Amino acid sequence: MDELESLKGFYDRYPEEWAAWRELVDTVEETAREFGFREIDAPSVEPTDLFRVKSGDEIVEQTYSFEDKGGREVTLIPEQTPTRSRLVQQRKDLGTPIKWFDTSKRWRYEAVQKGRDREFFQTDIDIFGVESVEADAEIIACAATIYEKLGVADSVEFRLNDRQLLDVLLKAMDVEGSKDVMRVIDKKEKLSREEFLDNLELEGVDRATAEEIDELTAISGEMESALVELSDKAPEGDAADEAIERMHDLYDVLSAYGVESMCTFDLSIVRGMDYYTGLVFEAFSTESDLRALFGGGRYDHLIEQFGSREVPAIGFAFGYSTTMQLLKELGEWPDEALSTDAYVLTISDSVREIGLEYAKGLRGSGLTVETDLTGRSVGEQFGYADRINADYTVVVGERDLNEGVVTVQNMDSGEEERVPKDDVVDEVLDRL
Repeated sequence: MDELESLKGFYDRYPEEWAAWRELVDTVEETAREFGFREIDAPSVEPTDLFRVKSGDEIVEQTYSFEDKGGREVTLIPEQTPTRSRLVQQRKDLGTPIKWFDTSKRWRYEAVQKGRDREFFQTDIDIFGVESVEADAEIIACAATIYEKLGVADSVEFRLNDRQLLDVLLKAMDVEGSKDVMRVIDKKEKLSREEFLDNLELEGVDRATAEEIDELTAISGEMESALVELSDKAPEGDAADEAIERMHDLYDVLSAYGVESMCTFDLSIVRGMDYYTGLVFEAFSTESDLRALFGGGRYDHLIEQFGSREVPAIGFAFGYSTTMQLLKELGEWPDEALSTDAYVLTISDSVREIGLEYAKGLRGSGLTVETDLTGRSVGEQFGYADRINADYTVVVGERDLNEGVVTVQNMDSGEEERVPKDDVVDEVLDRL
């Protein structure tokens, strides 16, 4: 039969490539744990109706949805927010704040393009049950810390806005249908000024007000100075003042985290989904034409759609494909290579059991260790140790053992040292 290939938008990742991906995933998960987020595990397949609650019937066309053998409509999860909403609603005993993270595959049936696949990894990081500036800042600080650890913090910025603030400003201008207007604002970056104004007029906004919206939504930049500019231009009123003050408070907490330099204010950031209720943000590369790396925000009324409890929430979904592209462009993508701590080389069958004892001891200390499985010659074993990038090779032979030693070779330098046979594990650990 003809050779079969993976489907379009799905990818085979062999060990060398996956080693680099694994390093990226580990960095994201390590950061989440450091901030006190707890890992959950959830289904990869859910009833399609769960996603209809949030996205309507059109979700079926955008996902891998099908009828299972029991006649049920099911969907490979395109996102985890509905699942998490279900989990929160099911457990009334959960104390707040609820801080969860999870890394798993997601699936969307959409056009494949740079940084956008049909099967993709995503890490969701959320805080449920708390509505505060402190929670907002912690989410952003966690995201920013990931890029600090990846060594590209200087090339990433977080553009922040508050939909409540934007809504207050629009209402102060007597703009009706603010959600429809927000959708136009969300597309502003992709439109010319005339197209932007025309689209606002199509939503019932008069020309003069459209120009005022254009001027306001052009406010962006360093948070404190941008907020001062907004205060000068915003319509007067307590609601606008309070919303702007909340952004000032957020800036203060971000400064305490030491990530304020990565954050800018941008009144045109909306994130088109209607369920966002307050803070919204998107991460962008400052040195690439990549689309947004990922985004997130506050969604205080979404959880209640899945049950009886009202639960405020804020979070983000970390997208790996775009970040991988960024790291490659900046030369920060981890080496795509196998990594092995030690290879135990046995000269003959007579010392195989002793070699396996050394391997067991080294593995018990948390090292990655390989041994010969095919009866290779000594030269072939050294060649294999080199191919798997072993840091050290432990050479076990009868003559050395009779003298009470074992030879340990540094595979990079080629230097050899004979160490006491009872100290092999400790000696290798010391070198690593």
